[in-house]
Amino acid sequence: MSDPARPPHASPLLWIPWVVALLSLSLFGLLALMGWPGSFTGAGSDFCEAFREGAIKQPANTWSNLGFVAAGLWVTRRLGSDLADPTLQRNLIGQSRGLSILYAALVVFLGPGSMAMHGSGTAWGGRTDVLSMLLFIAFPVAYGAVRVFGGRAGACAWLYAALALGLGIPVVTGSLPFAGSDLYVVLIPLFAGLELWLHFRGTGGTRDLRWLGAAGVSFLTALVIWRLSHTGAPLCDPDSLVQGHAIWHLLCAVSTVAIFLYYRSEHDPRLT
Repeated sequence: MSDPARPPHASPLLWIPWVVALLSLSLFGLLALMGWPGSFTGAGSDFCEAFREGAIKQPANTWSNLGFVAAGLWVTRRLGSDLADPTLQRNLIGQSRGLSILYAALVVFLGPGSMAMHGSGTAWGGRTDVLSMLLFIAFPVAYGAVRVFGGRAGACAWLYAALALGLGIPVVTGSLPFAGSDLYVVLIPLFAGLELWLHFRGTGGTRDLRWLGAAGVSFLTALVIWRLSHTGAPLCDPDSLVQGHAIWHLLCAVSTVAIFLYYRSEHDPRLT
């Protein structure tokens, strides 16, 4: 998955996150114009914002997800210059175009995935939202696990594929026996624990924990705002144009960028 000798501007992989953004947002717009195939089930009703009569059922909670698209495309643009700098190929994500661009594409897809639920209010929209979340969080877990055990890009790709399929298939088929978001209660602490283990176990590698801290602060702040403003909570105002869940989306998008910058800061002596 790595080819440092090839000029980064010649790699078609750098277009993948842009294609994901274009195709998914175009499909979102087309389905909205079609009146959202499938029955309206009120998916997203727990996130305070009242459903509107127009094509976009929850405008604030829908359009705030463009923050993920912007974050993923920013990461992609940064990769275009990073891959030309050999000093940044001192970590797994820096050495592998496949892994770095996969990360950017997953961040992009978080946006349209969540937009599908908040825009349509359908059951399939809710499953798409959960799918995008699980496909994303599977990456930090796989990336952390492989680095803990000293694996390379190929091992990370296989582990990610196994996690993505194991989590994604039950969501798509509707056979997941519990709410998909419940998995985050396990997977996010697992991601954080793996990264802290890497930092404190004394392998000689260095990482800028300030970026990991920034990701954590942004996420936890977003979580508090979300909890205080979900349906029935003290800060919930269903008719307001400013929604706590929309702020959650934007702060989580900031977290994805901070995680990338944390990965980018790593110097793993096993790879040099």
